[in-house]
Amino acid sequence: MTAWPKVSAVIPAFNSERFLATALDSVMAQTRPPTEVIVVDDGSTDGTASVAAAYPGVQLLRQANAGPAAARNAGVQRATGELIAFLDADCTW
Repeated sequence: MTAWPKVSAVIPAFNSERFLATALDSVMAQTRPPTEVIVVDDGSTDGTASVAAAYPGVQLLRQANAGPAAARNAGVQRATGELIAFLDADCTW
């Protein structure tokens, strides 16, 4: 039997306090959740980081605002999974 590949979910977030919990809940509700979830706070001025930090096991990276592409790249650099899955902070799976 082949083992499942490790999956890293990368979520770039900028001022996403209103939406991030819904996005994270949808990730955690998957039949097979990702091996790791990485939220990249892209210089938010709201409570985005606090929302991410409230989820056990979620890795929080903080960076100065550099845009969503830079946030995704930072998440990919941190990821250890064999597969990378992206989710915007205002979307759900």
